[in-house]
Amino acid sequence: MTERVLTFYLSGSLCGIDIAVAKEINKNVDYTPVPNSFDHVVGLLNLRGQIVTLVDLAQLLHFKETSEKRKSHCIILKKNAMHPDQVGFFIDKMGDVIDVASDMYQTAPANIGDVEDGFINKVVKLKDEVVLMLNLSKILKME
Repeated sequence: MTERVLTFYLSGSLCGIDIAVAKEINKNVDYTPVPNSFDHVVGLLNLRGQIVTLVDLAQLLHFKETSEKRKSHCIILKKNAMHPDQVGFFIDKMGDVIDVASDMYQTAPANIGDVEDGFINKVVKLKDEVVLMLNLSKILKME
């Protein structure tokens, strides 16, 4: 069985999520900052009448800042019962949509940060890179 994975770069790391949880990808979004909110909340976006909370996923994951300009692309997630609010997060740049067979998944090594928190639950080795598979339900629960 294969799964479609949406890949993207976040602070220089190649990350991936199940494409089924992504609603859309936007470029150069115009959002409103929220004063006195949590540090990881970037702002609010009015997306065709729906209010979307935009978060800084790199900050939530404690990824180090890179010189690449962030906030150029935004992934909006589908609503679900676990997180009924509309949520999106900024990325550095898009990767590809890849097909991943179930036997390609490996347990994330313990030396990768955020493994013990469950934010990165598995990895996929590609030819030249490793994809860190993010556990969005766990990440967004802490948000």
